[in-house]
Amino acid sequence: MVFASPNEALARAEELLGADPSPLHASIAHQVIGIWQRDFGDTRRALAHLRRARDLAARADSAEREADVLATLGVALVHSGRTREGLAAFERGVARGTGHTRARVLYRRAYVWWVLGRHGEALEDVRRAIPVLRQADDVIWTARALTLRATVHLALGAVERADADFTAAEALWDTTGQEHDKADAVESRGLAAFRSGDVPAALRLLDEAEERYAKLDTPTFMLTIRRCEVLMAAGLATEALTEADGAIAALDGIGGQSTRKAELLLVAARAARLADDPRTAIARAAVAVRLFAGQRRTWYETHARLVLIEARVATGRASGRLVADAAAVAERLAAFGAPAAPEASLLAGRIALGLGWTADAERHLAVAARARHSGPPLARMTGWAAQALRARAAGSARGVLEACRRGLDVLDDHRMTLGASELRARATAQGAELAALAQQASLVSGGPRRLLVWSERWRATVLSAPPTRPPADPALLSGMTAFREIAARADEARLEGGRPVPALEREQRRLEREIRSRTLHMRGEAPGDGDRFDVGRLLRRLGDDVRLVELAVLDGRVHVLLCGQGRVRRFEAGLLAEAEREAEHVQAGLRRLAHPGADARLPLVEAAGARLQELLLGRAAAHLGSGPVVVVPPGRLHRVPWALLPALRERVLSVSPSATSWLRASETTPPSGGRQVLVRGPGLASGGAEVPHLAGRYGVPRMPGAGGAWAPSSGGAYEDGAGTRDRARDTGGSGRPTGPGDGRDGASSPGDRGAVPAHPGSDGVRGARPPDRHGHSAEPDSGRGRVPRTSGRGDGADLPRGGAAGGPAGAEDAAAREAGRHAGPTVLEGDEARVPRVLRELDGAALAHIAAHGTFRADSPLFSSLRMADGPLIVHDFERLDRSPYRIILSCCDTARFASVGADELLGLVTALLPLGTAGVVACSAPVNDAAVVPLMLALHKGLDAGLSLAEALRDARAALPGDAVHQATGWAFCAFGAA
Repeated sequence: MVFASPNEALARAEELLGADPSPLHASIAHQVIGIWQRDFGDTRRALAHLRRARDLAARADSAEREADVLATLGVALVHSGRTREGLAAFERGVARGTGHTRARVLYRRAYVWWVLGRHGEALEDVRRAIPVLRQADDVIWTARALTLRATVHLALGAVERADADFTAAEALWDTTGQEHDKADAVESRGLAAFRSGDVPAALRLLDEAEERYAKLDTPTFMLTIRRCEVLMAAGLATEALTEADGAIAALDGIGGQSTRKAELLLVAARAARLADDPRTAIARAAVAVRLFAGQRRTWYETHARLVLIEARVATGRASGRLVADAAAVAERLAAFGAPAAPEASLLAGRIALGLGWTADAERHLAVAARARHSGPPLARMTGWAAQALRARAAGSARGVLEACRRGLDVLDDHRMTLGASELRARATAQGAELAALAQQASLVSGGPRRLLVWSERWRATVLSAPPTRPPADPALLSGMTAFREIAARADEARLEGGRPVPALEREQRRLEREIRSRTLHMRGEAPGDGDRFDVGRLLRRLGDDVRLVELAVLDGRVHVLLCGQGRVRRFEAGLLAEAEREAEHVQAGLRRLAHPGADARLPLVEAAGARLQELLLGRAAAHLGSGPVVVVPPGRLHRVPWALLPALRERVLSVSPSATSWLRASETTPPSGGRQVLVRGPGLASGGAEVPHLAGRYGVPRMPGAGGAWAPSSGGAYEDGAGTRDRARDTGGSGRPTGPGDGRDGASSPGDRGAVPAHPGSDGVRGARPPDRHGHSAEPDSGRGRVPRTSGRGDGADLPRGGAAGGPAGAEDAAAREAGRHAGPTVLEGDEARVPRVLRELDGAALAHIAAHGTFRADSPLFSSLRMADGPLIVHDFERLDRSPYRIILSCCDTARFASVGADELLGLVTALLPLGTAGVVACSAPVNDAAVVPLMLALHKGLDAGLSLAEALRDARAALPGDAVHQATGWAFCAFGAA
C-alpha cells in the first residue's frame, strides 16, 4: 500500500503500532513507516524505524521477514551515503531469504547497483529475480523489476531494449492499483522519450507524472532531475538551474536522501555551465564530486568530474593537467559504456588544441568523432564538432565546412521535431560552435559569398517554418482565458493601489507556467527547410537599386556583407561589444526624448547615431548607393534604431532577421479581399486618436456587433443612425471619461503638428502606465483551438513584385486595396477590442493597425503583449492564427523588442508574425510619446493609400514630422520589418 496510497499506508501503520501488535506485525508497521520516511521524508527517521523492524523480525524468528527488512534497510543506508553498510545488509538479506523473498531482495539490490552506477551488477541481479517473480505470479514486483531493467538499459543507451521492458511493465501496472508505481512508470516513459530524442513527448509525460504524484502528495525529486535533463536539452538551462536549486533546498528542508542531493547538485552544475555561469557550475560540481566519492558512486562521480573540468575550462583555464584529467574521465566513461564518453574526449581534444598540442588533440578528437554516425542527435552533434575541429587542425577548410554542414543538418532534423517556436529557437545554441567554425573557414578561404551563405545557415532559423499550431486543447484555452482575466485584474490593482497584489501576481505566474508547459508539449509537424539559401536568387531579387546589408560577427568583430548589383562585398567594421554599449546609450536617449523638454539631448543622440554607424557599417556606408536598403543584423543588435544612422536616415529602410526571411516576405502574395482591421486598446494617453481618422480614410467602417454603418466625423467622433457619440471624448478608448488634459483635443488634435501635450501621470508616453483602465470579464473562446482559416499562407509564390525593400506594390496590391476600400475597414474598440474577437478579425486581413499599450517580457518573450479590453493579447495568441495579416502596424511601445536566444534567434511579437504569412510589419523599439505617434501614423497610412510599401511610407512619414526632438525621436523609434 505504501506505493499505492502512501499517506494512508503511513496512517494505518502508526495505528497498528498503537494497538500493541505482535513482534511480527510490529516489524511490518515499522518497515512501512521506514519506507515512507526513506522515500518521502527524513532518512534519519527511516533508518531508526527500519533497524527497529529488523530487530522485531529477529525476535519473531522469521528469516523471510528479516531478509525483507534487511533489503529495505540496505536501500536506505545507500541513499543516506553509507554504501558499505548498505551492501553488507544486502549480503545478509540474500543469505537469509529463500525463493520468492530472495527474488525481491535481489530486485532491490539491483536497484542499489543502478543508484551506484554499477549497471552490470544491476542487470545480473534483475536477471536472476524476474523469472522467480513471474513464477510466483507476483505482478507488482515483476513490473517493478521490468521498469528497473528498462531504466538500466537507458543508462547504457539501449533504447529499444528499454522500450520493450517499459511496454511489458506498463501492461502489468494496468492490472494493479499501485498509483505511485504507475506514476513512476509514466515518468520512466518520459525518460525513454527523451533518450530517443523526442523532447516534446518527454516534457508531456513528465508533466503527466508530476500531476499523478501531486494527487498522492508525494515529493518528486527524481522527477525533477529528469525534467532538468530534458530542459537542458531543450535549451532551457537557466530554468533547469532554478528547478534544481529549488529541489535541493526542499530536500535539505526534510532531511532527504543524500544520494538524491548529490544527483541534484550534478544536474544543477550542468545547468549552470550551459547557462554560462561557470563559477556556480564549479561550486555545485565540486560538492557533487565529494558526495559521490563518499557514497562510492563512481559512475556519477566521473560524470560530475566531467562537468567540473568543463566549467574550469569555461573560466579561461587551460593546462596540461586539465587535458590529462579530461582524458582520464573519457576513459572511465567509455569503460562504463556511458553515452557521455565522446563529450569528454571532445573536451580533452579542445583543450589540447588550445595549448597547441596537435598530436594529443588529434588522438582525442578522433575518438570523439566516432560518435557522429550513430546515437541520439546531440551525441552525433558532438561527433561532428570533433570532426570539424580535426579538419581545422589539419588545415582543411573543405573538411571543416563538410563537418559543419552534416552536424547542423542533424540538429535541423532534431529542431523540427519541436513544435514550440521557443524550443526551436533555443535548440540552435547547440549548433553555435559549428556555425562559428564554418564562418571562420569561409572567411579564410571562401570569399564574401560563402561567408554570406554560412551567415544565413544558422540565423533566424525559427522563421524558416511556422510553429506547430496549438491544439484544440480545452485546458490550454481555458488557461489562456483565465490568464487574460487575472492579468487584467492585476493591472487594475496596480493602477488603483500603486503597487502589485501578490496573490494576483502569483496566480498570473502559475497560469503562465501552465500555458507555457502545454505549448512545449507540441511536437513539430513541418519538415526541415529544404529550400536552402541561394545567393544568386537573393541578388536577382535585389536588382541594381536595392542593397541588402547583412552583418556577421566573427571573433567579436562586425563584418559587413553588402549585397546588390549582382555581387557581394565584405567590409570590416567595429567591435560588437562596443556597438552594443552604444546602442544601449542611444535607447536611453530615445527614452528621454519621448518626454517634452529634452530638446537639448537631441544633438547627443544624433552624435551617438554617427558613432553607431562607424561601428556597424564602417566603410560600407559610402557604398550603399541611392536606393532602398535592407539591414539584416545579428540578434544581439536588435535594439539598434537603424533610422538614426546618418547614412540610413533619409532612405527607404527595412530590417529583416535574415536574408532568407526577407526573400520569403518579398515573395508573399497579399490575400484576396483586401480587408483592413483597425484596433484601439484601452488606456492610451491619446486614446489611439489615429484610429477614427484612419477609419474614414479607408471607407465606411464596419463595426462588428453594432447596428448600422459608422463613419468618422470631423473631430474623430463617430455618427450612427441614433445620433452623434464622441467615443474618444466619452471613453478615451478606455471606457472612462476623459478631460482636456488627455491628449484628445486642443493642441493634441491629430491635425496639429505643433507642441505635444503630456498626459497627466504618464508624460504622454505610449507604453507608460495609464492612470486608469476599464476592466471587463474575460470572454471564453467558445472552445476554438485556432482562428478559422480565411486564406492560404501565401508564402511560396515566386512572383515579381516591384521595389523589393520599398518599391510600389504590384497590381494585385492595388486590386486588394480597392476591394478593401469598397468593403470598409473593421474597427474594434472599447468592449469590441477583446482578444477572441480581435484574433478572428486579424486572421487573413490585408492590413491591420493596432493602437494599444505594448509590453515586452524579457523573462518570457512569448508573453510579450498588446493590451486589449479583456487583458493581454500575447504572442501565443498570434500563433493560433491560420494566417496573420499581410501587413500589420503596431503603433505601440516596445513591439520591436526581442529576446536574443539560442545561436542567433529572436523571440518577440514581430518574429512571431513573420512565419505566419505577414510580409511586412511596422513596430517600435522604444517608449514613444503617445500624441507624437498620431501624426506619424496618419502620414504612414497616407503613403500606403498612395500605393507605397511600408518602408517607403514610413520614410515619407518621418520626413513630414515637425523637427522638434519629440517628433524626431518618435520617427526614429519606428522601423519597417520585412518586404511588404
